Amino acid sequence: MFERFSHEARHLVTTAESEARELGSPTIEAEHLLLACARLAPGTPVGSVLADEGLTHEDVREALEAERAHSLAAVGIDIGDFELPPAHTLTRPRMAANAKSALEHSLRIALSRGDKRIEPGHILLALLRAEAGTVPRALAEAGVDRLVLSDRVAAAF
Repeated sequence: MFERFSHEARHLVTTAESEARELGSPTIEAEHLLLACARLAPGTPVGSVLADEGLTHEDVREALEAERAHSLAAVGIDIGDFELPPAHTLTRPRMAANAKSALEHSLRIALSRGDKRIEPGHILLALLRAEAGTVPRALAEAGVDRLVLSDRVAAAF
């Protein structure tokens, strides 16, 4: 499948790996793909849409942290009670099931549009169309209307 990825989409996946490492995660999750999308330059189609929406990398990171705290509080855990481990991992993070699913869905989106290559926009569309998980909950925390954003992303490339 990765042979269909454009250079920019491959770079997005390696950026997601860097995000996972920076956060000390042993796996590359869908949220790391979202963080990587938020790192795209405003001059790119995805970067421009996210910038216009006011979704900077810091905004996405804060929304993910708020979602994590909210989810833990729902089961009676106060995140302030815990000391987080050091933010690094010695091994290369492996791809988590939710990230694999997003990348597979990006291929289906590209094929449905008649696109020959998978671009960062396809990956973001797959993340925005997820019905469950950290990414949709974090975007809801940030007040993002995923359907509106999805339409804007689809029109941008």
